[in-house]
Amino acid sequence: MRTSRKLLISALLVIVLTVAAVPLLNLSVYTPARAAEAYISAIEDADAERAFSYLTSPTPSSTLALNHDVLNAAPDLPRDAEATTVSTDGDRAKVELSYVLASQTQTVELSLVKLPATAGLFDRWAIEQEEWPTLDLQVSGSSTATVNGYGVAAGEVPVLFPATYLVGFDATYLKSKSERAEVRAPTDTATIKLSPEPTPKLEQAVDDQVTEHLHKCVKSETLYPAGCVFGYDTDNEILGDVKWSLTREPQVSLTASGNDLELTPSTVEVRVQGRYRDIVTAAEHDFDETLSFVMGGSVVVKSSQVSFDPRRLGNVTVM
Repeated sequence: MRTSRKLLISALLVIVLTVAAVPLLNLSVYTPARAAEAYISAIEDADAERAFSYLTSPTPSSTLALNHDVLNAAPDLPRDAEATTVSTDGDRAKVELSYVLASQTQTVELSLVKLPATAGLFDRWAIEQEEWPTLDLQVSGSSTATVNGYGVAAGEVPVLFPATYLVGFDATYLKSKSERAEVRAPTDTATIKLSPEPTPKLEQAVDDQVTEHLHKCVKSETLYPAGCVFGYDTDNEILGDVKWSLTREPQVSLTASGNDLELTPSTVEVRVQGRYRDIVTAAEHDFDETLSFVMGGSVVVKSSQVSFDPRRLGNVTVM
């Protein structure tokens, strides 16, 4: 009985001492400044999940770049964090945070909010983000890019701060040099414009589609092949079907045009043969004409799929 009583007294004493120590610990350990430093420590360790516990943010539009792998592959992460609580007003606080990123000391002011206490005793503070910091990826001719080597959708990509990100494109059909972007604060948006260069495989894929398009067109037996960029214009009455053939194929290469990839304009020549009745004399004649036109078009790469939209530049001329 004496042993049980002693254990009970000891347990009560521990509880009393712990409760008595809570205010002191909340003032010295569980502070807004310590929370900011702990957040930077989590980023430094590439521990995205732990970093999330020190953030209060809206639901991100995408989580593709909000993970351990992307952070772990970052060329630079923060270190040497030091924070000072500037002011506290009830459940809100202002903190001045400094850290080193890419050998440069950065200083940022953060807003923190108090969360429900741990175990009902110890204060919990989190960095308040009204919006996620983002990488604004503007990629010509593609709907995707890579961030630290991991695929993401182009446009605004939510990321964790502070960190350095390498944005680029290195895929089957498109590639580009990597661009470096630093995101230093919760409000940052880093705009990256990429103009990926077509790879030989993309040019071959477009060449195949151009060839397929033209060869399908010349199988037509009408003056205006459906869905094609050429046709033969005449006032005379055509007798029966006509025969098309391809006499000069385009030289396929690709160039960037604004935010699009374009087929470099190239001359195409087709031959049309048939028989007609003259609308004035009613005499019947054979005809055999070679037509020339300049072909262009837009190219889009999406989800590893290549699409080509043909376009004629200028008029069709009879040679």
